[in-house]
Amino acid sequence: MERNPDQWFRFDGPGTLIGAADLARARVAEYVKADARDVVFVDGASAGVNAVLRSIKLPPQSSILYLNTAYQMVKNTISYVNGERQAPSVQVNISVPSSKSQILEAVQTALDGYPSVELASFSHITSVPAIILPVEELVQICHQKGVMVLIDGAHALGQIPLDIPKIGADFYVANGHKWLYSPKGSAILWVARDKQHLIHPNVISDEGRGLSFFQLQFSYTGTKDYSAFLAMSAALEFRDTLGGDARILNYVSTLAVEGGQRLAEALGTEPMPTGGLAMVNVPLPQLAMNCCDMKTAQKVLLKHRTFVPFYSWQGQCFVRVSAQVYNEVSDFVYLAGGLRDVLQHDCFPSEVDV
Repeated sequence: MERNPDQWFRFDGPGTLIGAADLARARVAEYVKADARDVVFVDGASAGVNAVLRSIKLPPQSSILYLNTAYQMVKNTISYVNGERQAPSVQVNISVPSSKSQILEAVQTALDGYPSVELASFSHITSVPAIILPVEELVQICHQKGVMVLIDGAHALGQIPLDIPKIGADFYVANGHKWLYSPKGSAILWVARDKQHLIHPNVISDEGRGLSFFQLQFSYTGTKDYSAFLAMSAALEFRDTLGGDARILNYVSTLAVEGGQRLAEALGTEPMPTGGLAMVNVPLPQLAMNCCDMKTAQKVLLKHRTFVPFYSWQGQCFVRVSAQVYNEVSDFVYLAGGLRDVLQHDCFPSEVDV
């Protein structure tokens, strides 16, 4: 590609890329139990969410509904879209932990109280705190009101078994680089067949290929390296060499429980239940509840050549730890040592005892 860009992009590349992309898309679509005709590659969940929210032409003064646990990128995009339309949004607040019925009741109440809602966005697995949401049931109650649904599955692909069509949403985005082990810049956007004519990529280009206008537009979005998309197929092959999804998911979900418990014991706290995820939310000691300057805390932790997100939730400071196939319980023990160093830093109250 770099040796002879004109030869690649004008002649050799399109045929090579399209054929390889079709194979990779078919493999990933099979993995999520979808029809390959309903799947396109995007650079990330952010690109997919933007493509959906910025493509749909909602009626004036109609609302977009989301939860307080939505990823900040989603909130920012909704805010931008609503600013362009001069329209309101509806944020539904939930507590964590909450039961499935409590979450559904909160959303149902909001839908009943705001008939202006035309579109809802939910995380499949929230970023912080890390919890899994009852997306199938959320889709059902939204569709009963005629509300379209976008699911942000940034943390779902490769962390939990996934059957996208069964969820029933109108739009679903999923990253490959977080849990599938494909490169950064690899993600998919699934769109229900009857909504595909509504959705366009963030960059409109030319020279695309595809079985439909939907796929054609997303197949080529400019002069760039498309190899991250193709590598999603290789990531699935790599997962097979590790023993397949059943073995991987069992290992990482078990490690999240065991490692989270060891970390919490070292900090003198109790972890949130993982709910079968490979991410665990561990609170810091109560006296650290003001959470200091999170960027400073992360810089201190990076001196130990490890990293976790710090976040504040309901008056308590937490870290969210991801258990990956290359981790062991000893990594959680090592992290505890780094967090002790962070907690002794000036940005935390001096009376924190760990």
